Amino acid sequence: MKNRRQKKNKIGHARGHGHGLEREKILRLSFFSSPSPSPRACPIFLFLFLLLFSSCNFKPHYDRPEIEMPQTWRFDAENCSEYINMEWWKQFQDPVLDELMKTALQNNQDLKVATAAVLEFYAQYRIVASQFCPQVSLQGNFDRNKFSEAIVGQAFVPRVYNLFSLLMNMSYEVDFWGRIRNATDSAKADFLGQVESRRTVILTLVTSLAGAYIQLKEFDAQLVISKETYESRVVSWNIAIARYKAGLVSEMEVKQAESEANSAEVQIKNFEILIGQQEDLISVLLGEAPGPILRSVPLTDLALPVSIPSGLPSQLLENRPDIVQAELAIISANAQIGVARAAFFPTISLTGLQGKRSTSIRDFLNNAASLFDYDVQAFQELYTGGRLTYQVREAQAKTSQAVHTYLQTILTAFQEVEDALIAYQKNQEKLVIQKEQVSALALYLKLALLRYNNGQNDYLTVLDAESSLFDAQLSLAQTQADIFLSLINLYKALGQGWDVEEEKMDAECETKALKNS
Repeated sequence: MKNRRQKKNKIGHARGHGHGLEREKILRLSFFSSPSPSPRACPIFLFLFLLLFSSCNFKPHYDRPEIEMPQTWRFDAENCSEYINMEWWKQFQDPVLDELMKTALQNNQDLKVATAAVLEFYAQYRIVASQFCPQVSLQGNFDRNKFSEAIVGQAFVPRVYNLFSLLMNMSYEVDFWGRIRNATDSAKADFLGQVESRRTVILTLVTSLAGAYIQLKEFDAQLVISKETYESRVVSWNIAIARYKAGLVSEMEVKQAESEANSAEVQIKNFEILIGQQEDLISVLLGEAPGPILRSVPLTDLALPVSIPSGLPSQLLENRPDIVQAELAIISANAQIGVARAAFFPTISLTGLQGKRSTSIRDFLNNAASLFDYDVQAFQELYTGGRLTYQVREAQAKTSQAVHTYLQTILTAFQEVEDALIAYQKNQEKLVIQKEQVSALALYLKLALLRYNNGQNDYLTVLDAESSLFDAQLSLAQTQADIFLSLINLYKALGQGWDVEEEKMDAECETKALKNS
């Protein structure tokens, strides 16, 4: 058998430093045997001998799967800065958003579920790791028995007797083939993967809340535009009625003006619906019952950061929690191959029993009632109908699935960063164009109304100008929101966006787990 030492693997964290995965525990024992060891010492030497050589490991060597990494992003905006783990939403300079974030990180139910799941997986990891330790139990019994005279005969005396027992049992599986070690490595990777899953929940929560708040402000801005447009069209409607009564225009122009006013009023109702639904969404993210949400500054007064986050594509492997979790899944599945392969070899166990047993309480306290029993057991399945072979193949197939999932997660991450970068850059360019368009349409409407009031053109020209300006103003508000949304998506794609206090809690949890491993 070829012994192979498990190498150290490091998985990067969202904070930019790596997890030290479970290192192989090699117990080095040094002792001098006496020239003539006593019979009682033989089990101890046998135990130490088996423990010393319990270093076989059938787990395949793990190397991080390679993927072609771009040196730079395809779409890279100007004024980029290295991204850091920070409360980036504070750059928007909106105190209400800051308070909403604090409330959500404390009360969100999905985050509480994710935190409980981390504790669950940590407990499972410790349960598996407990197999490294001897399992000791204490059993006490008192039995009172009466034998049947018809079966044993009258010569059996006494027929009634008591039996007192106090026994301590110990069992220990020698991890000669690395089954327990690999199972522990797998469970630990699952636990660390669940920590990354919780980080993904935090990242999703923070970016979802920020995005929902920005969209709420977008709907607020569009509602204001709709109300102003409605008021303007009501004025035009009243002018059309006055001109109709004066015999200057036909009733058709009155109805056209009325229709345009009604159209703006319908848009008001649509945005009121969207605002109410968006407030309900934010309330649920906050872990509260649906209700109104406070606002501070309008959308146009939110501050954009001077520079946007950047970084190298390779840094995604260390900062995106979903990528880290996907790699941990490979490590877990890879360790399960070692568990499956170890089943082809005997399970070696040490068992022991020591205690006292007597038929009377007086004799129970004497040395004559003492007993012990020590065993070395080996168990090996000889024929399983191919079950052991296919358990290995199953573990290998799961590892292959995990590898391809990991590679696909990286590709998706690249796409999301590129999409967010190009959206942020092009939305800013589009904003400049739309502002010019709104200014041009506002002048167009002003001139159309002037010519209409002077009788130089019909009302259709005014309606066209009003409708075009209304649509352009709504689109402008949407683009203003899209700039912030693309920036939020960029932070999410880069794997940033959880609260600093939450990071500290994560670090404490992981440090405690690693110390206890």
